[in-house]
Amino acid sequence: MTLHFVDHYPLLGTADIDGFEVHFAWIWKQPCLRVTFAETEPSLIGRVTQLDGLPRLVAAPDNLAWLHQDDPVRTLAVLDFATDLWRRKEKTIRTCDG
Repeated sequence: MTLHFVDHYPLLGTADIDGFEVHFAWIWKQPCLRVTFAETEPSLIGRVTQLDGLPRLVAAPDNLAWLHQDDPVRTLAVLDFATDLWRRKEKTIRTCDG
């Protein structure tokens, strides 16, 4: 497996959420993932923080409508995928060859 980068951060995973390809990149030395759209502008969805404790999504203002803050389905999908990636990150990084 080869490590890829998104905006200078290592990409830990990609998910399809309601037809959109979403990237999850690790913000170095922090229990935090940067969440972006792969092909939509503005790309920043937000950050999932506090992954070593109680994860929460800090949404970027430009994509609040996509997240539907009043309907938490997409927010929960982002949080669930980010939490799963965080738990598997050590194994993912160990198997990378560059």
